[in-house]
Amino acid sequence: MKSALILVGGRGVRAHGYPKYLFTCGNQSFLERQIEELQSCTDEILVVCRDDEQIEDLPSYPVRYIHDIRKGQGPAGGIHSGAWYASGEYMFVTACDMPFLSCVVITFLFNAAEGFDAAVPVWEDGKYEPLCAVYRREAVRTFYKLYQERRLSVLIQNLNTRYIPVQVIKDMVPNQDIFCNVNDLESLSKIHEKK
Repeated sequence: MKSALILVGGRGVRAHGYPKYLFTCGNQSFLERQIEELQSCTDEILVVCRDDEQIEDLPSYPVRYIHDIRKGQGPAGGIHSGAWYASGEYMFVTACDMPFLSCVVITFLFNAAEGFDAAVPVWEDGKYEPLCAVYRREAVRTFYKLYQERRLSVLIQNLNTRYIPVQVIKDMVPNQDIFCNVNDLESLSKIHEKK
């Protein structure tokens, strides 16, 4: 079984408080686009929210809504929560502001993670893409039992991680910028200009 986590709990500070999962591309919200893509290559989708109040504000989609166990821990807290609720041995993790997911890439990352604790894309300068990656559920649980660490880089460095060059992934989907991360309204307007 393959699980997917979509992290939506951020406060959207750079988007002036507007929820980034409601940003639109075409006629769909980012969250709708992500769910649609993930339904094709995973068995369950968990949307990780910061609290019950946020869950109540979200539209009704065919997903499971959960909330952070460790409050105020950012993406690390979201991944930790997902590791406790997910059913699959491996979890694909993404942020709600990445609208161009690809099942081709996600399936590749699941396969690459087999026998490892994680499969994480890495740029030539050594920077990770921790929110377009696959993690083994039990490895994440074990790490967070031992550490109260907020930086995903520390999680990745302490797991048996398989590093995947970003270029390998870009070559799989040359016309799709799956690492596109829309953090603010200016970036969103650029996405709309391209469409």
